[in-house]
Amino acid sequence: MDVLDLPETDDGGTAADVYLVGIEPRRRGRARTIVYAVLDLWCAMSGGTMELSRGIDVVVRRRDEGLLVLTLPERDPSAAAFTLERLQEQLAGSTPAEFRAAWGLD
Repeated sequence: MDVLDLPETDDGGTAADVYLVGIEPRRRGRARTIVYAVLDLWCAMSGGTMELSRGIDVVVRRRDEGLLVLTLPERDPSAAAFTLERLQEQLAGSTPAEFRAAWGLD
C-alpha cells in the first residue's frame, strides 16, 4: 500500500467529494514487463496459468489535484472490482477525516 502525506481537507461533505477511486493498470518498467511475460509464457507451456503479467491497481486520488493517495494492488479483475465497489461505498458513507483514519492516511 502506497500512502502520501495529505493536507487536511474537511469541508463537511463526504469523502467522495474529495477523493476519486478507480482502476489503473499496474505500472512496471520495461525490463520487469518482459521478465513477467517470459515467466507467464513458461508457466503456460508447463500447464500453469498466466498470472504474473496481469496486474491491476485500485487507486484513490484527490479530485482537485489528481494526487495519488492510496494504491491497492490486485491480481484478479473480479477482486479489483470488489475492492473498487467497497471503496466507493466507504467514500460515499464517510467524511474525508473518517476515510483517512480508516485507511491510516493521517
